Amino acid sequence: ELESFTADEIKNIDRIVIVACGTAAYVGDVIKYGIEKWSRIPVQVELSHEFRYRDPVVTKKTLIVAISQSGETMDTLMATRYARELGAKVLAICNTQGATLPRESDATIYTHAGPEVAVASTKALVAQITAGYLLGLYLAEVRGATPVRELHRLGRELLKVPALVSDVIENLVQVRELGNDLANAKSVLFLGRNVGFPVAMEGALKLKELAYIHAEGFAAGELKHGPIALIEEGQPVIVIVPSLRDSYSLHPKVISNIQEIRARGAKVIAIAEEGDTEVGQWSEHVIFVPQTEQLFVAILTVIPLQAFAMALAEAKGLDVDQPRNLAKSVTVE
Repeated sequence: ELESFTADEIKNIDRIVIVACGTAAYVGDVIKYGIEKWSRIPVQVELSHEFRYRDPVVTKKTLIVAISQSGETMDTLMATRYARELGAKVLAICNTQGATLPRESDATIYTHAGPEVAVASTKALVAQITAGYLLGLYLAEVRGATPVRELHRLGRELLKVPALVSDVIENLVQVRELGNDLANAKSVLFLGRNVGFPVAMEGALKLKELAYIHAEGFAAGELKHGPIALIEEGQPVIVIVPSLRDSYSLHPKVISNIQEIRARGAKVIAIAEEGDTEVGQWSEHVIFVPQTEQLFVAILTVIPLQAFAMALAEAKGLDVDQPRNLAKSVTVE
């Protein structure tokens, strides 16, 4: 449906605002890296329920990207209606044909993930990230912001990701064992940088939702600015480690973070790229994922975190499909 936007309209976009709640908001935090990098359009991510209560700057040149699996999330619907009143165009990323959000939007990218029966979002997240990255590549192509050859290379790499996802899923035995080992944990911390930061926050959310364990996700660079005070002997910390091939040289910085928390007694579980021989020296456990494009690694690293939350919940005898107090679609404000 992106054909409903003309090339001139796309070239005229001066800002993208992603509105979403819960897991979908963390998807927004992931895909903004790709959309900005490739299209060179500034991107901000807003929680839908906060967006319209602070008089945000929205114009006819603003593109609102609304993410909702169900397409019925009331806070997101209200945010998009507010933005449309101010003249913005709305693009929905949605999994449900005929839902309210796509009906009220100017265009829709359907994720076609199939019904997601469990309350906690898992496969929908992976599909939403993929859709968001495809959007970024499309905007970049229309605007001429990234060389065509590079866009084609990125497209080829993205096509390889489903097979890599299958590889990750087939090698989750270690994650399940960790779930049994940490079933009695009172709190788990998650650290990441770049796209690993929102992945860390999503990992923490899944642990709260499924295992009812207190969990927090932090940007690893913030460690010295407060969160390191939480580190004590035996504290489980899950770290999403950037690729050794990372263009921003974040790998040594995160290794330094791991060394700091290990020195204070933390139990470190690292999610790292295959071929990373350094991270194992400083971690109790390392869960490896296949190598892929730097930004696409978020799709792979989030899966062990989903499985980890499920394993802890099962070890505690909890219903992973129907967590307490939660609904699949939040249709009230």
